[in-house]
Parts: sequence; C-alpha cells; structure tokens
Amino acid sequence: MRHFSSVSTEHFSHTKRLKEWQDVMSIHLGKTPERIRRLESTSVSPLYKEPFKGRLEYGALGELQFCRMVCSPHRFSRRINKTAYRDAHPGLLVLQMGGVSQVEQSGKSSTFTPGDLLFLDCGRHFTVTSTKNCEYLMLLCGNLGTPATIPKDLRINNRNGLGRMLHNFIVDAYTQYPLLNDATSCSLGKSIISLLQNTVENKNKEEELEHNPRLFKKNWIKDFVDRNLSSHELTVERIAQIAQCSTRTLHRAFEDESECSLSEYIWQRRLTRCAEDLRDPNSIGRTISDVAHKWGFTCSAHFSRSFKASYGVSPRVFRDSARAG
Repeated sequence: MRHFSSVSTEHFSHTKRLKEWQDVMSIHLGKTPERIRRLESTSVSPLYKEPFKGRLEYGALGELQFCRMVCSPHRFSRRINKTAYRDAHPGLLVLQMGGVSQVEQSGKSSTFTPGDLLFLDCGRHFTVTSTKNCEYLMLLCGNLGTPATIPKDLRINNRNGLGRMLHNFIVDAYTQYPLLNDATSCSLGKSIISLLQNTVENKNKEEELEHNPRLFKKNWIKDFVDRNLSSHELTVERIAQIAQCSTRTLHRAFEDESECSLSEYIWQRRLTRCAEDLRDPNSIGRTISDVAHKWGFTCSAHFSRSFKASYGVSPRVFRDSARAG
C-alpha cells in the first residue's frame, strides 16, 4: 500500500509561514536541486489580507513527482536565472480541481477553472494568482524536452483525444494511489509521461500547420490520397480539381519537402496497402489481381512490374514467403 506524505502550514509559525511554504514548494513539489534553488527567486503573497493557508500531499509515480495542493487565495511567483536550465527544461503539468487561477508565462495569460489542464515550463518565469480557495493535482516531469518542443500555449485541450486520456490518467492515478505497488506506480508514471509527450507533439504540429499554409496543404494532400487509394479516379488532375488549384501548384506544394513526386507517392501508398493485404491471412482467398484492383490498379501486369521494382520480388513470391514465414 502506498500513501502520500503531507505537509501543512499549520506546522509553521505565522512569522515564518510564507518562507517555509516557499521551501515546501521547491523541495517537495519542484524537487529542485540545491544548485538551482540558488538561482531561483520565489514569493508567496496572500490576497485580501487573510493569513495564508496551504496543504501539500506528495508522492511519486516512478520518476514522476505527483502532488495535490490546496491553498487559500494567494499569488505565487517564480523567477529563474536563464543559466539554470541550459539544454532541457522540466515541465509542470497542472490539473485545476477547484477555484479559479490566472496564470502568466512568456507574455501569455490565461484563466483556468475546475477541470482545466495546463502546462508550465519550469525553466521560465511564471506567476499564478488564485483569487479563491484552490485545489490542484500537479505532476513534475523532470525532462520533457528543449524549449522548442514545449508548447507555447499554456492550455492543453482535455475535452477530447489524447488530452482527455491524460486528464483521466491523472485523476485515476490520484484516486487509486493507495492501491499501487512500486512496479505499477513506475509503469503508470512512464505511461503518463509518454502520453504527455504525444499530446505536446500533436499540439506543436497543429500550431505549425496553423502558421504554415504550404505544410497544411501538403498534409491535406496526403490525407486525401490515403482516404481515396481504392478509387480508380484518384489522379493528380482529380486532386487538383478538388483542391481548386492547378496541377503545377499541386506538384509544387507536395514536392518542396518530399523526395518523390505526388504521382510516385500515390503509387507507393497503393503498393504498401497491397503488400499489407498479401501478408494478411484473412486475404488468402483473394487473387493477386483482386488485391491490386482493390487498391486502384487497373492493369495486373503493370501492378506486378511496379511491385517487383519496389519489393524485389513478384507479388506471388512475396505472398508465398509471407505464408511460409
């Protein structure tokens, strides 16, 4: 059985409470090495002239530090010398469970309410202002990547997709924490980190597409090709008609960052799908011509020549080898 350790401001005198809480944040939440603590400057300021109250529960999921924090209204600020993190930055994943928070980092400011998920780059300055009693679930990732791979937007969409899975993992990890053994806890921590990395990667790709019309068009072309491989009408001219552009524009948009032409890409994708079917035991009753026709080839002889040029053997030998294997 596992249990969270806990620390509360009730253990501190009123005169040293804020300083002690700053140390709690660095030691138990941030797991900040002493050399970095010397380069950071943190402050906690209670709002509305009320005494500050806080409670922190902390544990670990393998290398992933896991905390639940409950605090009275306050403002927390952390500034860090830029030399503290040179190559890679730790990241703090925060699920807002209660209250409302205003978060500022890198010139961006966002308001978070219960259920919202955000990501903070611990290698940069940030400020969190909680205007009401607040509750957070927080996970510290020791090394998510370089500044270039960390999302520029603080907010992570957790209404659907990978973000939703990430949200559920965090909540389930907290509620089931006492039932986890060391091996399960470590595996769960790795799964959360991997899911976070995939979520961030997808988010960065979406942002890149938004600011790169040519890349957006190229990805649209690839998606359209993959969805229409079985159609005998899939040609460069047909794609240009759908995209409402000339074939020259289409070729230029595709070839700028590719090693093959659009026509070659279509044929290679069709050959790949044919190879998958020839390997598939469920397709054993289909003739090679049927497989070729299914993926847009109209001439069996042309298909066989193209297949052998790409795979080094005829479709029949390829299928026989796959069965033998």
